[in-house]
Amino acid sequence: MNDNTVKAIKSYMGLGAFVYLALPNTKYNAEEGGYKNSFNHWEELAEWLAGHPQYKGGNVGIDLDRSPLVVVDVDQHGKDGLHSLKNFLNRRGVDLATISDTYLEKTAGGGWHVFYKCGDKETKQRLISAMDGLDLLNSGGVVVAPSVIDGNEYRATTELETLQNKPQWVDELDQGKANSKEQNNQRHARYSVAERWGMIANGFEKGQRNDQATSLIGWLLSYQLHPRKALEIAEVANDRSLEPLSYQELEKVYTSVLKREIAKAKRKREALHG
Repeated sequence: MNDNTVKAIKSYMGLGAFVYLALPNTKYNAEEGGYKNSFNHWEELAEWLAGHPQYKGGNVGIDLDRSPLVVVDVDQHGKDGLHSLKNFLNRRGVDLATISDTYLEKTAGGGWHVFYKCGDKETKQRLISAMDGLDLLNSGGVVVAPSVIDGNEYRATTELETLQNKPQWVDELDQGKANSKEQNNQRHARYSVAERWGMIANGFEKGQRNDQATSLIGWLLSYQLHPRKALEIAEVANDRSLEPLSYQELEKVYTSVLKREIAKAKRKREALHG
């Protein structure tokens, strides 16, 4: 691990953040507990790293569950989250340029992570899908600079010292759903695409394991993935959970979802052919 990475980790920890390491070229920690293998003291993380040398040279992540931070995730890959954010802020008389007043990172996917101090997390969600191309992260793991995915870097565009307190509009992001005609006219999935990728990377959350397994398997099958392959991916996610479902429980969920998807496909065929 190079000096710049160590320096960045210590800087995050200095803000009160808990830092974890992801495998090289990935966003996840593959050990039991996933992103919860996080530490607020460099010496503790270094000790963990000594026992897990495969993470040397890996990516850096922040465990938002235990960190006084909230992140506005602006997706620019296939969606124009920046446009969504600009429209949202304009309605509130806020200049989009103000996001550059706080700590800001360009992500490996070409989007942005906008960081704010946040110590009052009354509600914790893995990812809150706010509007098209825009997510609010106040829990779970988030990869930060300096990290690299497929040769693309996460890089800071402002100084960490510029980190601002969470403005009021961040709390209003979720309310943006009600103001979006497109989203009002569509049925909302309970979990976003980003949340489902988070399940694969970090496992299912306690209290939501059955719901998340159902959502993940149904989502995978909707892409015409071979049913057994969908189950294999769900098994990977389950194995990474702090409290995995038993194989019998997971198989039961899988069978139920598969039957539902088969019935849905049958109804579509019947509708097409009168």
